[in-house]
Amino acid sequence: MAVTAIWPIKGRVDKVIDYVRNPEKTTEAGLPELASLHAVDDVVEYAADEMKTERRSYVSCLNCREDTAAAQFMETKRLWGKPGGRVCYHGYQSFKADEITAATAHEIGVRLAEELWGGRFEVVVATHCNTGHYHNHFVINSVSWADGKKFYNSPADYARMREVSDRLCREYAISVIENPSRQTKNYAEWQAERDGKPTHRGAIRADIDRAIRASTTERDFLRVLGEMGYQVKTHGKDGKPLKYPALKPPDAKGYFRFHKLGEGYTLEEIRGRILRNIHKQAPFPETVHCLPRRYRTRGKPRPKVTGLRALYFRYCYELHIIVKQPASVKRVSFLLREDIARLDRLDAETRFLGKHHISTMEELTAHREQSSAEVETLTSQRQELRKELRRRSRQGDTMAAGEVKQRISALSGRIRAARKEVVLCDGIAQRSGQVRENLGRLVKQKELERKEQSNDELFRRRGRASREDVAGNR
Repeated sequence: MAVTAIWPIKGRVDKVIDYVRNPEKTTEAGLPELASLHAVDDVVEYAADEMKTERRSYVSCLNCREDTAAAQFMETKRLWGKPGGRVCYHGYQSFKADEITAATAHEIGVRLAEELWGGRFEVVVATHCNTGHYHNHFVINSVSWADGKKFYNSPADYARMREVSDRLCREYAISVIENPSRQTKNYAEWQAERDGKPTHRGAIRADIDRAIRASTTERDFLRVLGEMGYQVKTHGKDGKPLKYPALKPPDAKGYFRFHKLGEGYTLEEIRGRILRNIHKQAPFPETVHCLPRRYRTRGKPRPKVTGLRALYFRYCYELHIIVKQPASVKRVSFLLREDIARLDRLDAETRFLGKHHISTMEELTAHREQSSAEVETLTSQRQELRKELRRRSRQGDTMAAGEVKQRISALSGRIRAARKEVVLCDGIAQRSGQVRENLGRLVKQKELERKEQSNDELFRRRGRASREDVAGNR
């Protein structure tokens, strides 16, 4: 089973090639981020590194030589007058663990490169053997030596890469993903769902599930979504049904297509789920709870929290990070749900304010200056210790050098903690204004809801109309 990917690189060609051969770089999981920071020589250096390729036994080059690949890449660009922009492309082909040998993996990688790019581009192919599974790296020049045209990696080109890779895997009796998923997730969303953290699409799916439970027809479903504040777009301006229906959450900037929300959330699948309902359920059932008991306390009452701490505590209550009383999920507006995706940062900032009893912006600024000064002082001390470590190492005093290393490690830990506090202070100073604005909008929204409920109740009393229960039954 082979997984493939490819992405463009900007910067210097030699840096990208070196990156692929550099033994200190990470494995393929972090390549897209690191590759954007380095350039071609780094990438080729990473791919052909002896530690990763079993002493360079599995490095092959098409239309170039390994030791001069970066120079040849740049020479081709200069020859055709296209030295700027995307300097190369970096791709990989990863195989399932314990399913293939390094030699076979490299052979498949070379055949893949020859079929896709060998007739027009310079390519470096390297098979890495340093992880639990073998995987090939490809470094492809962005300009063709044959005709001077730019390498263009369209969705169709990537589909072709996956198709050829699957065909070669079948030839070598290697498993293939027969039915790949229709939807893909970005890494941040996948990681958040893996760690059990809420996401934007997760919140939308939850609201759709509630609307489905409260509906027996599609009209009911659209009505309930509208009551939640969603806008649903199923037809274009010409009145024709849209190919990709979408919905827009309240306070969101754009629309989300139904078919990209995941399995079971296309409009057709939602209609099928609605038709299976026999009874309507309340989309937002209120949790019944008892009032907390009040206790008399001896001594002085605890001072009331004010300022920045009160602001963050209130925000955490609204996001249900801190639960004061059981409440309906309806009370968390989509406006605030955007910050649910940043729970770790918000939680760290709230704990920081409470730990240091910071209530005003002046106290926050003073704490930041103190932490910054501590970072500078500790950094100077660490520099002196590093000089001492070099002296001890030259003298061959192993025991003393070990003690100095421990002191350096302790200082590094304190520096990291102080720098983290500086970052938290900057984040609070930057976000506190937006938090106030969000809470202000939330208060206005709740006031409007209360007025609408009061008007509806008054209208029902005057008209003496019978009320339906939340399930729609009289």
